Amino acid sequence: MLELGGSPKSIMESVEIGWLPSPPQVFNQLLDICSDPNSSIGDLAYIIGIDAVLTSKLIMAANTAAFEISEPINNLQQAIGLIGLDQVKTMVLTSSIQQLFAGLINTRKKTVCNTWVDSLYCAVFAQAIAEATNYKQTHDAYLAGLLLHFGQIVLDTKFHGQYRDILDEEKQDELVRKEIHRFGVNHSELGACIVERWSSLNPSIADAIRFHHEDEDQLKGCDMLCQIVAEAGQIGWYWSRFGLADDNWHSALVDEEQLKEIYVRVQGEVSQITARLGVSLQAGNFTQHIFLNDIEQESIKLGRKIRDASLMSVIYSNEIHSKPVDSPRSLLLKIAQDLQLVFSISDVVLLFPNAETPDLLTLYEVNGVQPASQFSVNNKESKFVRSFQEKRYLWVEPEQMYGDITPPSDRQILRRLKHDIALSIPLGSDDQVIGTVIIGSNMVQKGYLANQINFITGYLQSNATSWLNNTQTLRRQAFKRDVNEEQEQKDISKLIHEISNPLSVIGNYIDIIKGNSNPDGDESASSREIDILKEELGRIRNIVLNFKDTESINADPVFLNEELEKCIPFYVKSIGNTEKVEIKWDLDQSDCEIKITRDALRQIVLNLVKNAIEAQNKNALITVSSHHFVNIDGLIFAQFCIADKGGGIDEIMRQQLFSTLTSGKEGTSRGLGLSVVAEIIDHFDGQIKYMENEFGGASFEVSIPALLTK
Repeated sequence: MLELGGSPKSIMESVEIGWLPSPPQVFNQLLDICSDPNSSIGDLAYIIGIDAVLTSKLIMAANTAAFEISEPINNLQQAIGLIGLDQVKTMVLTSSIQQLFAGLINTRKKTVCNTWVDSLYCAVFAQAIAEATNYKQTHDAYLAGLLLHFGQIVLDTKFHGQYRDILDEEKQDELVRKEIHRFGVNHSELGACIVERWSSLNPSIADAIRFHHEDEDQLKGCDMLCQIVAEAGQIGWYWSRFGLADDNWHSALVDEEQLKEIYVRVQGEVSQITARLGVSLQAGNFTQHIFLNDIEQESIKLGRKIRDASLMSVIYSNEIHSKPVDSPRSLLLKIAQDLQLVFSISDVVLLFPNAETPDLLTLYEVNGVQPASQFSVNNKESKFVRSFQEKRYLWVEPEQMYGDITPPSDRQILRRLKHDIALSIPLGSDDQVIGTVIIGSNMVQKGYLANQINFITGYLQSNATSWLNNTQTLRRQAFKRDVNEEQEQKDISKLIHEISNPLSVIGNYIDIIKGNSNPDGDESASSREIDILKEELGRIRNIVLNFKDTESINADPVFLNEELEKCIPFYVKSIGNTEKVEIKWDLDQSDCEIKITRDALRQIVLNLVKNAIEAQNKNALITVSSHHFVNIDGLIFAQFCIADKGGGIDEIMRQQLFSTLTSGKEGTSRGLGLSVVAEIIDHFDGQIKYMENEFGGASFEVSIPALLTK
């Protein structure tokens, strides 16, 4: 046995999934979609969904830590939705560019196209058989069929010269035997091992790929998906070569009539797909031979489209990310996402200067919310730090290979990356370096990264330029904001001074009026009203003087019943004017001190009383009740309710009752009163609830945290 591969693991580690090829016909159609401003996610998903390589690349990328998923992504539509239309377009463009620059030789183009046709037929047949047999996970059947020959793509990419003659083998059993003899593994096992690494997928998909060459009798006890995909593989293999059914083959899963219906359906679906790709069938059905006819013309067309400068510029666009890039971590996430999509690079960290301690570099990891570690910028032994200081890329490799002693700080970062070697690239623009991007690698992948260093460096430079420009913009905005805030504070101070003076004069006149109307100092009703008026004036002064502060300086205890009995009659009299308004009381027997300022409580009560009066016409009635020491979710509250006999509030208005844009009244201050009430109550950790009372009117129940005495 010729040990070219050795094991599935060694082969998987030596092949970058992102560099596996796809037919130029697929890329040509995708590039047309990318350049169409009216294109949608559905358009992209349709074409990507017929290509095993691009489908696997997107699902794999979506499930990496860079995209911060809350649950596994197991289908293409979810992956595209998570990644976003613009970023998927960028992935398509760069993948096509990379493939063009790779310069596939004709024999490799033939292998790519033949395998693609095989995979397409397998996918469509698998889905059709799944539906005919009432297998519920039809999408899994399609995906398993699409990835059925993924191992062949990998083997051909890695060992094309040794594999091309094996692919010409007509007998499938013999093909598998030769693969094992030459590479130590067959394409079924290799493909299954790769798919198993994508833990978000149904594990039955990997099983179906692994066992699709097993005998029919052996598969009878297996999962139904294995049986479906095995049959789809047999039918698809014949159709991809001859464009019609094998009369000598019979299904063990569906009867002859169902099989004929499946043939018609698959023929129609494949015809639609080929029409989208611009493949002319003329006479006959779609086959590998027909797909290869225009391969050279399609390759030339692909080259022309890629060389369009408007397409090339999209690669370095920094406008495709919806999330703001305004912190080192958000910058790392953007870079990690792009490197995963464009270069299939999964393991990345960022060394970034510490804003508070300039002599330290902070390590940011994709899957870590908080910075992990800090390293001194004066550590001359560290290649990662030198890369930052010397503004050049450096490799950090195993010390035993070259006799160098790798410092513990570098070994620490390598362990975080879970790799033996790493590529450190300064993140900078012109002569200004803002950080260092570190990419984990192994010895096999080193060659791949070395070939892409110019691409990666150019991409990182564009990010650094954008960061620096954004930083300068933010500094200008911050300076302008500080100037504006300073001017606002001056204007507020001036306004407070101007308002305070007449308030003091009014307060003095109230004292004079009270003295003249009650020279003997008796406590009459008018005298009590004057006292309340004086208190309200003081409340206005407090609000004005404390305009800059969200907390009131009033620290006097506030008792709920006492405040309600004191304020509500005065508010009713001042708001109701000549209208008769009756107050019905139902207060708790014992009073309760509450955790709120007197000014805030009075503002709440005033607004609710005002609403209650305005909601009624003649013979208005306001019911005021209180209930103390109420347990709500383990916390103790004091409650009061203000109810009216008005028309209540309709269902639509209730949905946004406390919004400033919604009100059940006419006027310019639409809903402002209730929105202010809700804001104040929320500030003091209280609650407000609307209810319809027995009269059909509105009842507002307010709960304020109670102050429990020890």
